[in-house]
This record gives sequence, C-alpha cells and structure tokens, in this order.
Amino acid sequence: MIEILLKDRTTERNILWANAERGAEEIQLEEIHLIKPRHEKIRAQQKQRTRERAEIFTPPDVCEIQNDLLADEKKISSPWTDYVDRKFLEITCGEAPYITTRYNAVTGAPIPIQKRVGLLDRKLKLINQQVRAVEDWKKFSARAVRSVYGYEFQGDNLFLARKNILLTVEDFYREKYFSNPPEDFRREVAEIISWNFWQMDGLTYSPPFTDEANLFGGANCKIKDWSTGKIFEFRELLGGGRR
Repeated sequence: MIEILLKDRTTERNILWANAERGAEEIQLEEIHLIKPRHEKIRAQQKQRTRERAEIFTPPDVCEIQNDLLADEKKISSPWTDYVDRKFLEITCGEAPYITTRYNAVTGAPIPIQKRVGLLDRKLKLINQQVRAVEDWKKFSARAVRSVYGYEFQGDNLFLARKNILLTVEDFYREKYFSNPPEDFRREVAEIISWNFWQMDGLTYSPPFTDEANLFGGANCKIKDWSTGKIFEFRELLGGGRR
C-alpha cells in the first residue's frame, strides 16, 4: 500500500523529497519512518520551511470557516449524491488540512471523527448517514475521493497528505461498520489518491526540479479524468484549456 502512496504518476518514479536536506532524491520505501508531520519537526526546521517554501499550516477552525463558505453540507439543496461528486482542489496542500482534519495540523492534537471539518470528512459523514449496504458505501466513498484534489511541492508533505486521506476513509468505514475495510478497497482508494494528489511546482506545472526545457513540451504534471479514464496534463485546465 505504501508503495502506491509513494508513486509519482507523471514520472513513474517515486515522489521526491524536494526539501532543503534531500532535494531531488526520491523517497524510498525504507525511509518512510523519517517522515514527520510539521508539528513534530523541531522549531528550526519549521522556520526554515516557512522561510524557503512559505509553509504555514492552517488550524482547523480556520479551515472550517473557509470550507463552510465553499461547501456547507448543512445547506444541501440538490441531491446528496451531487454533493459527494462536487470537485475541490487544495493548492499547495501541505498535509491536506482542508481535505481532512484527522488532527490539528498546527498542534498535532487528534480530532474525533464527528468534529472533523475537511471537505472529504463532510462527504464521508453524509455517506455514513445516507448509505447502509457496504457495497454502496464503497462505491460512493470512492466517488468522494475521486472528487478531491491537491498538489504539493515538498514530498514529505505530499506523502502525509495521501496517507491522511487513506486513513480518513478507513476511519469512516470503521465508524460505520465496526471493522476494517477490505484490502482490495484500500488499494483502490490508494490508487485514486496517487492520481488526485500529486507533486508539482505550482509555477511551472511540472514536477520539482524539472529542467526548464520542459516548459516547452516536456514533463508537465498529469492527472486523471475519472469520468472518462483519460490522462491529461494539469496545464490543460488553465487559461481556457480543458474544463
């Protein structure tokens, strides 16, 4: 499962560390234990990352206010399935606090499942309320994961974002059915996450440290259109391109 969460779908290699210490080195499976969330990093590292990459994590109460403006599940007027399919993109997503609030991204304090306010949290809460059969739950939850996107420059953050999203789906499954989700479903969700949350330099739309020549037709970051199964470049969504 971890190997899927490390996959870069554009380069077909592992995601890069892309930090001050490791630069363009790929993250290896045996190095996962080295990855720590921001709240566990020493203060000097936090300051360095803020200075070099403008890394500042948002507390859950601020995420809640902003997510309410985007998608307040309490004000659903259309079919609930439309809400599940509504698409959101978290730019420079860090550990993805706007998508899921398993813990306070600033302090590290765990957040009970019913108090989570991320965009995916809201969708999964709704699914837990509306669905009874396991197969239906799996179908709609996979659709919910397909509807949320994010990109991030630093590979350790991206891995944590991907991991948090997978663990969020598992949390809500256990909340509903009092057991762990099937392994094949976990793998399906991990595959979706590896496409929907990708490593990208937001200035070039390419993987970090990509040669500038790639701006003229090289390795631009790829994402997947789940409605058609087609792969296309993120750049196509911008400037009047693909919608």
